[in-house]
Amino acid sequence: MFHPASLFIPFLVLLPNLLFFRSTPQNMSGQPNPSLIFSVAEGIGRIGTMIVPLFFAVQLRHGYEIISLIVMILSLLLYYGGWCRYFLNDRDYGLLFKPVMGIPLPLAISPVLYFLAGSVILHSILVFMFSVVFAAGHIPNSLREYSLCGS
Repeated sequence: MFHPASLFIPFLVLLPNLLFFRSTPQNMSGQPNPSLIFSVAEGIGRIGTMIVPLFFAVQLRHGYEIISLIVMILSLLLYYGGWCRYFLNDRDYGLLFKPVMGIPLPLAISPVLYFLAGSVILHSILVFMFSVVFAAGHIPNSLREYSLCGS
C-alpha cells in the first residue's frame, strides 16, 4: 500500500538541494573528489531514504514517536539554518561543511539524524537501514570535502 503523505519526509530534505543545483557555488576549489565506495553507499542510502517512506504511514500515537518527530524538526531546523547561512553568504562552498553552533558537518549530520528519527515515526527498519547506509557514505564524503576546502 502506498502512503503519498509520507513523501513529505524526504521532500523536506530535498528542497534546499534543488536550490543548490540551480545556483553555482562560489569559491569552490576544483571539482569534489569523493570516494567511490562512500559515494556508492551514499547513493544507495539516498535512494532508499527518498523512496521507501512511500510504503509506510506516519504514526504519532506514542511518546517515543512524538520525541522522534521533535528530533526530526530540530534536525530539519539545523539543516535549513546551514543552508540559509550558505545562501545568505554568497553561496560560499566552504560554508556547506563548516560547523553550526559547534556541530561539525551540520549539513551531513542533520539529514542523517532526520532520517533515523523518521524511521521511528514510520516504524520502518528499511528506512533505518537506508539511513545508516546513507550516513556511512555521506558523512565521510562530507568530511573529505571539508578537509579539501582548506578548513
